[in-house]
Amino acid sequence: MTKTSTTNYLPQAAHTHESQSRAVERALFSQSVQTAPGPDKLSFGAIRLLWKWDKERIVRLARAAIRTGRHPSVWKRASGVVIRTPGNENYTQLKGYRSISLWSCMGKVVEKVAAELLSDEAEGRGLLSDRQFGSRRGRSAIDTVAIMVDRAHAAWKGGHIAGVLLMDIKAAFPSVAKGRLVNLMKVRQMAGDHIRWTESYLSERTVEMIIEGNAMQRHLVEAGVLQGSPVSMILFAIYPSGLIKWVEEYVSEAEGRFFVDNLGWVATRSDVNYVVSILERCAATSIEWASR
Repeated sequence: MTKTSTTNYLPQAAHTHESQSRAVERALFSQSVQTAPGPDKLSFGAIRLLWKWDKERIVRLARAAIRTGRHPSVWKRASGVVIRTPGNENYTQLKGYRSISLWSCMGKVVEKVAAELLSDEAEGRGLLSDRQFGSRRGRSAIDTVAIMVDRAHAAWKGGHIAGVLLMDIKAAFPSVAKGRLVNLMKVRQMAGDHIRWTESYLSERTVEMIIEGNAMQRHLVEAGVLQGSPVSMILFAIYPSGLIKWVEEYVSEAEGRFFVDNLGWVATRSDVNYVVSILERCAATSIEWASR
C-alpha cells in the first residue's frame, strides 16, 4: 500500500493567515471582471465587492475547500454555450458553431489557489522533470528552443549531426485519466489534502449545453482536465512527468524536452542513419510508455 500524507506540503510561513489571505487575493484579482459567470451567476465583480466587505469569509471558504479536500458540486456544474462562429456563411454545418464553457467564478478562485499549492509542492520536492518546460513558473517556450538550439550548435562544433524528433500528445488535456493521475500523486507521496482535493475536483463534473437559449439535458464529464482552468496546467505537468526519465533509461543516447503537451527528442552522432535509429527508438519507447 502507498502511504498518503495527511498534511499540506507548505513552507511554514505559508500556514499563516496572512499568507493564505494573500494567496486568495492574488487568485481573485488576477481574473478579469469581464469573464462571464457560471450557472450560479456569481461574477468576479460581485466576489470582489464581497472581498471589500468581508474578505475573511472568502479566505475561510478557499482554505476549507483545500484542507478538507472537497471541491463543492456547485462549482463543478458548467454551462456550455453554443455560439455562431463569426464570418461563417453556412450555419447548417457543425463547423459554423463553437462552444464556450462557463464555470463558477468562485470555483476558479479556489482552483487558482490549489494550482499555486500544487506547483509549490511539485517544484519544492522535485517531482517534475528538469526537462519539462511550460506549465511551470520561469520556464518558457523561449527557454526550450534556446536549449535545443544550443545543443545543436555544440554538436556541429564537434563535427556531429543533430537530429530532433517532435511528438505531440493528441487530445492531451481531455485524455487525462483521473484514476491514473490520482494514483501517480499517491505514489509520489504528495500531500493528502492536495490529493483529496484533486480527486474531488475531477469527480462528478457536469455540463449542460445551451443552444439558442435552450438548455439541454445535463451530462457527466467523466475524463480529462479542463483546458483553460487555472489548475489544469500543473495537473497535466504531473501526469506525464515520468516519461522523459523512463525513455532515457532505454535510449540513453537521446535527450528529451517537454513543453506542455509537445515532446522533443534530440540525438547527436556523426552518422545520420544512427541518429535516425536513435530517434525511432525514442518514438517507439514513448508510445510504449503511453500504452502502459
